[in-house]
Order: sequence, then structure tokens, then C-alpha cells
Amino acid sequence: NYLLYHIHCIIHYSLLYCYFVILLFIISYSLYYFVLFILYIGEIMFIGIDDTDSRDKYCTTYIGTLLMEELEKKYKMDIPKLIRMNPMVKYKTRGNGGVSLMVLSKNDGAPLSYGDIKYIKEIVIKMVEKYSDFKCENTNPGIVFLSEENYNKNKEILDNYYKKVLNDIVDINYTKEILDNIGGEYIIYKKGLGIIGALGSIASNPPFTYELLAYRKKEKWGTKRTIDSNSVVEMDKKTIPYTYNNVDGNKQIIAPNTKCPVLYGIRGTKKETLLEAMNEVNSEEIDKYRIYLTNQGTDVHLRNFKIKDIYANTGVIVYGEVSSNPKNIKNIVLFEIKDNTGKIKCIAYEPTKSFRNIIRALKIGDLVAIYGTVRDSPFEINIEKIKIIKLAKQYIKDKKCECGGTLKSKGKGSGYKCNKCKKTIPYNDIKLIEIKRDIIEGFYEVPVSARRHLSKPL
Repeated sequence: NYLLYHIHCIIHYSLLYCYFVILLFIISYSLYYFVLFILYIGEIMFIGIDDTDSRDKYCTTYIGTLLMEELEKKYKMDIPKLIRMNPMVKYKTRGNGGVSLMVLSKNDGAPLSYGDIKYIKEIVIKMVEKYSDFKCENTNPGIVFLSEENYNKNKEILDNYYKKVLNDIVDINYTKEILDNIGGEYIIYKKGLGIIGALGSIASNPPFTYELLAYRKKEKWGTKRTIDSNSVVEMDKKTIPYTYNNVDGNKQIIAPNTKCPVLYGIRGTKKETLLEAMNEVNSEEIDKYRIYLTNQGTDVHLRNFKIKDIYANTGVIVYGEVSSNPKNIKNIVLFEIKDNTGKIKCIAYEPTKSFRNIIRALKIGDLVAIYGTVRDSPFEINIEKIKIIKLAKQYIKDKKCECGGTLKSKGKGSGYKCNKCKKTIPYNDIKLIEIKRDIIEGFYEVPVSARRHLSKPL
């Protein structure tokens, strides 16, 4: 019995020891992964900012460029994005464009830690607060942070949101609701309307083009820009079609007219060509530059509509027949088209210059496709491009008699009588001569200076 007792004790305590070792292993293993979870998240970080600028001061892309410079010291960054949204938004500061950045990892390839996330957020907030024009009534900055996990889990929601900000006027409460649903973090200043475009930039998807933005020395901000127009014209000749919208005639239009830090922007479809183009431009000294991925020049704001379905403040492509001859009203040209669902007026404004001559040459019966944005009051399409599909044939009456005399009307519907041989011809029997039209079928667009950021050049 004594021996059995000791054997039992040995087995009992051995089992307890084994249980203890196993428990210790489980606790240690759990602690290891808990610490790892605390220190490293291993996810890409998305950052969106918008509505920091005004017509008198600053530029959201400049903040994006400063952030890229600062964050690239410690982190691998993807190419930043400059995304334009619905051009019909009335409360936009300038071009209704939001900027977004993507932090991929540390420079050594290590995943981001919570310390990194905290540091990145502090840098973003600091830059936005330093370079936003808070004194401007229409400037309402916003910042959005989104994790890779929440981005991937909510891709369909984000895709739909991107379409929404391209096509409609989005309310800030709608954006807040989306952000809360997808686990996004946001910071608002004043009215905070910037979070609308900030999330729109993060949510954007192809098609994309590029823009190289060159910035001025700080002491030059607000002064007249020095850019040699001839060098821009030559640059355009060398780089087209891989760059676009550089000149209007012999005038450069790559420089903005506001007091912002941007010296000029060159848009194109190849990053390498943009760098070559920058080297061709003679200008004042450049402080820094950055290439952005963008949706400019893609027509993503336009959708096909039947006339009955068209609504205000959106972009449309609508096919129809000219139903009223164009009218000149001061400096604008107005006409109407119809399809099998209704009618709508279309307008070409003074800034479209000679494009209005194309519109003036339209006639009732011409088949066209109108590309443009819809005003709310008056309800009409502001034309960006027009495709003339088929020209209606136009005729005039042949009033020359066989004898060489001139046929003159005997009265409405009563026929014609020759002033020489006195021969009479019934009204419906007079010969018709087809008139050569002043335009031909094809695509026409407004001049470069009148184009929207999103409009795709022919």
C-alpha cells in the first residue's frame, strides 16, 4: 500500500506538471501573438484629404505632395491620386478634386505597426491644419483614414460610392453613414465637406490618366507666373498625343489663374512622357513636383440617358434629333433635341468660342449625340462635345425657268409664273436643289480653354 501510494503521487504530480507546462505554453503562445497583434497590423493604410484650398490660397495637391515627401522617408508609398468628382457641385472650392495616398509598408518591407499608424495620422493632421485656408467661408477640410481590411471587405460599397460622387450631389451625412458602415475614421473641420471627396478619392477605380504638378517657390506664391508660352507650344508638338490640353492655339493653358502654389500641370497618359514634357517647358524655378494618378480626361462623369430620365446636376450622353433650329441669345446658342421619350434644350456658352459656329449650323432633323452636364435652372444640357451622326438634307426651290427667266410666286401655295415666257408651274412641281451643308458629320468638342477637368479630348 505504501508503494502504491507513492506511485500514485508520482503519477498525479507528473500529470499536474504536464498540465502546467501545456498551460504555460498556451499562455506564452497567446501572449506572443497578442503582442504581435498590438505591435504590427500588416495592412496598407489609405488616407484621403479634400477641401483644404480656396481661390486665394493653398492647394490640396500641395498637401499631398508634402505628405508624400515626409512619409517616403520612412514608408513605401504608392502613387498618389488626384480624383475629380461631379463638376456640377456648387460648393466646390475650385476643381472639385480630392487627394488620396496609400502607405504600403515600412521602407525595409516590414509591416506597419500601431505606432506607425499613430505617427502617420499625426503627420496628416498637422499638414492639413497648417496648409488649409480656414479663413475662407467655402473651405471645409476633411480627412479620411481607412484600413486595407475594411477597404477590401467593402469594395462593392466603395465602387458604388465612387459612382455616386461622380454623378450626383452627395450630402455629408450620406458620406458619414458610409464611413461608419465600412469602419472608416474621419476628421472634419468646420462643415467638414472635404470628407465627401476624400472618400471619393480613396474609392476611385480605373480608367486613370496622369498629371505632373510643378510647384512654385514659396516666396513666389500669389505673384504672376513666369512661363514661356512658346516652349509649351513646342512641348505640346513633341509630346502629343501622350500629353493633352497644354495649349489653346498659341497660348499655354497649363498654368492656373489662382494664387495657389501650383506653377503648372501637364496631363497625359504616360508618366515618362510627362517628365520629358516638364524638361521642355521654360519657366521660373520649380520648387518641387509630383506625378498624380487621376481620372481627368476620361469622361467618367458622363452616362447614357433617355431624355425622360435626365435629371439636374449630372453628366449625360443623349442621342436625339434636332427639333428646333439654333437661336442666338446674346453670346450663347440654344437649340432643342428630341427622342421618343421627350425633348430637352441644349446650350453652348460664350467661352466655347468658335464651337458655337458648329451649333449654329445645325438644322431640324439632324441626328446628334450630346455630351454634357445638366443645369437645374434653366433645365438644359451644357454641351461639352457633340457627335453629328447624320445631317438632314436641306433644299431650296429652283426658280430658274427653262427659258432663262425667273419663276415668281403667285401667292402662297398657288404655284409659280415665269416673268419672261409667262409659263406657270404648280407649287408642288417646282424643282428642288439640295444645299451643301456648312458642316460635316463627325465629332466636335469645345476649345481646350473651355473643357472640364474630366472631359476626354477627342
